[in-house]
Amino acid sequence: MTHCCDKILASELQRYAERHEGWFPKGESSPEASLSLLYRDDPNILSTLPGKTVPEATVRAILEGGGLLGPTTCGWHYVEGLRSDDDARLGLFWDKVGMNHNGGLLPDGGHYVCRVSGGIDYVPSKDWTAFLIEQTELHKQLKRTPADKSEEVE
Repeated sequence: MTHCCDKILASELQRYAERHEGWFPKGESSPEASLSLLYRDDPNILSTLPGKTVPEATVRAILEGGGLLGPTTCGWHYVEGLRSDDDARLGLFWDKVGMNHNGGLLPDGGHYVCRVSGGIDYVPSKDWTAFLIEQTELHKQLKRTPADKSEEVE
């Protein structure tokens, strides 16, 4: 486990959207692969992309070799297909395993969630199911062409 700052990733995603007509990274074979596009824009983000559970050396070898991350090589749950002007309550990313700022397990199994707005909120495990239901409903309200729609929230 490692320290990979949610705030740094949130900031990088906001900057990416500013440079890409409001879109957060999208269009690759998986959400994690799309998140890898941040590295192509700014290689200095490499140490944050693994998340808090994947070794940086693994991610470094993939990205420096020209590859993209996948579900087992990225510790972030990234929600692909969102824009910076979407509903601010939408979750943009969170740890796949609920972890604190320094990479330790959270005592109640919750998750820190970065919203489209760039804000980061703590969702305790007792509220996690309600959070996921809310996210599904918010995604249904997005106005997208079929090619732009993101996948359903897990």
